[in-house]
Amino acid sequence: MEGFITFVLIFILIIWALSRVVPLLLAWWLRRKFSDIAARQQQYQNKSTTKDGDVIIEEEKREPKVVDKNVGEYIDFEETN
Repeated sequence: MEGFITFVLIFILIIWALSRVVPLLLAWWLRRKFSDIAARQQQYQNKSTTKDGDVIIEEEKREPKVVDKNVGEYIDFEETN
């Protein structure tokens, strides 16, 4: 019987401790997530500071195609009946 009472008391103590700690951890986690979202939004707003009507053309760097000289020439085959 003594082991059961000890188990119940420890269980109640753990539940009580979790009820005190979990809200604090949740509040900390939510604050961190909201600040991350705000930082991302601020970064996006700073990135897109162009005026309406401005045209921005971004060109990709293209690497020249490398063709091996040993490949030979292209031959277009036609079907014969």
